[in-house]
Amino acid sequence: MKNYFFFALFALLWACAKPAAVDMTPEKQNEMDNRLRNYLASADVPPAPFRVQMSLRFGTAEDTRRVTALFWGNSEERLRLDVMAGIGVTAAKIVEDGQHFLMYSPNENKAWFFQGAAKPLLQVGVPIPFHLGHLANLLNGRYALVFGKECGQGEFSPDGLLRCELAGKPGGHLAINAEGVPHLWRENGKGGGWEMRIGYGEGAHGLPQRLILTAEDGKRAIILVKERENPASPFTDAQLRLTLPEDTPFLPLAKYKSAPGRK
Repeated sequence: MKNYFFFALFALLWACAKPAAVDMTPEKQNEMDNRLRNYLASADVPPAPFRVQMSLRFGTAEDTRRVTALFWGNSEERLRLDVMAGIGVTAAKIVEDGQHFLMYSPNENKAWFFQGAAKPLLQVGVPIPFHLGHLANLLNGRYALVFGKECGQGEFSPDGLLRCELAGKPGGHLAINAEGVPHLWRENGKGGGWEMRIGYGEGAHGLPQRLILTAEDGKRAIILVKERENPASPFTDAQLRLTLPEDTPFLPLAKYKSAPGRK
């Protein structure tokens, strides 16, 4: 009964939708309902401590960079991300706590801060159109918390995926497989024309192993999950805190790209 309201909303909205690409027999309607029920159930996956080691390639076809990262937290509330540009070389330390975002560069001994519901990673040159909370939910299988719980219209495509139009933010279109797991998200409107393909590994317990993000302007990012950990005990406040040297200057995130040598 917990998801009944959202399930009923899906059904009501689809009743007014355009005809599906595949004939909507009673069997197909039942299959659609099951897929959506499984998709909505992903929002009920309880938060738990996690730590993910990742590799990240990003940039454009002419200028691609590769870094590794360690991403950890107890839920989507307070999250830590350390980015390494080489062995033993930390390029950035990031903490996100709700709508508060702080990034520290050890090499420059400077910190940049931001508050708001925007996409701070885009502002530091990383082509990922999500905040860290969305990324954490995505990597941990809580898909409906990332893409939303409302769908304006749905249809089966010839490749067997259920494609639905999302309402609210981030909006766009989502393609869902037979288990209710998303494989493709495509953005609409003027948000950058983003597309994300989601790949799953056999030993990943059904969780994403690869995210391929592309934008209409040529920006691209590939996130590959190298290792997952699920600590038995929650991370402590000290493990999630970003402690900076006392002489660290704090700058608005809007000034990050204006610094010499940045694009």
